Amino acid sequence: MSETVSPPDRVHPGLLGQALALRAVWLGMDKAPAAIAFAASVKGIVLLHVAVFLVFCATRPGPGSMLIVALGLAGCAAMPARRTLVIGLTTLLFIMLRPTRSEDLSDFLRRELDLVGSIDQRILIAGAGIAFLAFGIAALRLQSTFRETAPGRHPVLTMLLVFFAILAVALSGLLPVEFAAEVWLFLAALASGFWCIAYALADQKVKQTTNPLPRAAFFRPFWEGPTLPIGKGAGFLAKFEAKDDTALAVTRLKGLKLIVWGALLAGLDAAARSLLHTEAGLPVLTDAMAAAARGAPLPAALSWASLVVHYLLDILHLAAWGHIVVALIRVAGYGIPRNTVRPLAARSLAEFWNRYYFYFKELLVDFFFYPAFLRWFKKHPRLRVAFATFCAACVGNWLFHFMGRIDILAVNGVLPGLRAFESYLFYCVVLAAGLILSQLRKRRPKPEDGFLRYDVLPRLHVGLFFCLLAIFNEPIDAFTLGERFAFLFSLFGA
Repeated sequence: MSETVSPPDRVHPGLLGQALALRAVWLGMDKAPAAIAFAASVKGIVLLHVAVFLVFCATRPGPGSMLIVALGLAGCAAMPARRTLVIGLTTLLFIMLRPTRSEDLSDFLRRELDLVGSIDQRILIAGAGIAFLAFGIAALRLQSTFRETAPGRHPVLTMLLVFFAILAVALSGLLPVEFAAEVWLFLAALASGFWCIAYALADQKVKQTTNPLPRAAFFRPFWEGPTLPIGKGAGFLAKFEAKDDTALAVTRLKGLKLIVWGALLAGLDAAARSLLHTEAGLPVLTDAMAAAARGAPLPAALSWASLVVHYLLDILHLAAWGHIVVALIRVAGYGIPRNTVRPLAARSLAEFWNRYYFYFKELLVDFFFYPAFLRWFKKHPRLRVAFATFCAACVGNWLFHFMGRIDILAVNGVLPGLRAFESYLFYCVVLAAGLILSQLRKRRPKPEDGFLRYDVLPRLHVGLFFCLLAIFNEPIDAFTLGERFAFLFSLFGA
């Protein structure tokens, strides 16, 4: 008598298995031929751009940002071969509507507008933007015309000298109040877009052209961002530009994935802040530092918790914001690298700096590290690296943030304004010293050192360094250097 063998029951994956399968499909869609073909079709292009825009809106940007991003995405979708023209038109609109890019400078601009008088404020704002655009185009034209002169060979240094000359005139007190306010409006716009012009000048120095408009198109692209130009300039973006329909579809799919991930991180950041600071009552770092400054520091454990949470949420916020901006750039057709890539995995200070804020690191390397490295101490390799690192991480870092907060000088005056930056100068000096030691260190962790000495301790050391260094970081003008040290000592019960 034969036995009937029943087929084994079909295994149904649980919810976790289904979720992991969907995740694999989602992450691999930029490599799936069917998904790429759909993204290259008219229907796919429309749906992808609508999805990207809706996800962007879910991050709760301002109405002006939504308008400019909508116009930029629609233009790049409809005319991918003319994306530079589209970006240039949105740049013009962006500059006229919002000539400043940081909240601090925007608040300062609104205060200065009240001093100008009866002129319509919208005209003044647009005028400041147009003046900035004209300044950048004129700088490109002059560099092209006089490229063999010292200013032509050193365009960024020349522009820095011009910026600080105008700043000195504005601070001199010699100008009538209304005219001085107009000068400050222009300086605020120039400070916001200074490094965009700098990248355009650097690109033109390498590839000489007589038409400055294609580079000027990236003075304020629709993907916004703060004073830091994510994606650098036209030259860097051109290296990652999609050259055909298939490459463009792949780049857009990567942008869609990244903006969804950025929006999720932004939501996690907001939820964590609400849960920890609002619901649980954990003081934010500035409140903990203020308590120490008053001579009544919080318990050390609570202060440490505030500091560590601030460090982690700062990374989370930067990653979310950077992913969203890079995603918009990718959807526009430029497959550039991400701004933040797993910084907590870094085993050294230099590696963390490269992973944490890639485009800021690149700016400092491009305009401060390489010029110093190529010019000084060529016969002393270690000193050469150390000096160039100091020029980037200390001098360039401090200068970048100083230019982005010229409102402090305008409100407080020269000497009090400079004193407000002493804490950040200390931050830059310590950061530069740490990076120099990290780069010159001969003994680096190796896998054969074991799990603890390779995977755990180096990362804890990096995290501890940047946690403690955050005490001397922003807000730049909130505490004196002595008050920041008081909080540092309170962490150790002193």
